[in-house]
Amino acid sequence: METTPTSIKKQDNCTASKIFEKARHVFNNVGVRNTTMDDLSRELGISKKTLYKEIDNKADLVKFCVQYDLQQDENTINAISQNTENAIEELVLIAAHISKELQIYHPSILKDITKFYPECWQLIENHKNTFIQKNISDNIKKGIKQGLYRKDVNAELATKIQLHLCFLPLENIDNDYNPTQVYQETLRYNLYAIATPKGIELFEQLIKKIKL
Repeated sequence: METTPTSIKKQDNCTASKIFEKARHVFNNVGVRNTTMDDLSRELGISKKTLYKEIDNKADLVKFCVQYDLQQDENTINAISQNTENAIEELVLIAAHISKELQIYHPSILKDITKFYPECWQLIENHKNTFIQKNISDNIKKGIKQGLYRKDVNAELATKIQLHLCFLPLENIDNDYNPTQVYQETLRYNLYAIATPKGIELFEQLIKKIKL
């Protein structure tokens, strides 16, 4: 996946980043379906004519934002994975990153993209079934080797279960719970199911330390 997606006509990282941040702000405030190019041009402080010099249409804008967001997510998670010593620390720091992201998502985003932007939804599904799946699998295997996850855990099956639950926080299963609460409860559910006492103890220490 490219750092600057091809949906942006001018391959300028500053322009790409600015458009992404402003579009993401609007999407997260009013939803994808309700956002217009007029909304974005106002947010950027430019005319719609100038905006169309950068992006052809709203569908391209949504695709660009999805690509950009997924790439940023990969960069952040890869950096965490490369700079942590054990599987629990990696898990908790990634959880902190995801929790922060979930706090700003508009509740209709997943539904809007699924229904109106199938090409973008396919990008997300591909990301889930490649990058996310590998990250979960690698973490489980590392945790087993480090004695933090049980030796008898079926790594392949545990990966599939965690992968299946990864979009649950955005599916709005109950209005009494926000996405972050659902995600963190799912995280604990998964962790306690596979961790050793040593792993659980480390997990509890870390979530208090970083205030997850």
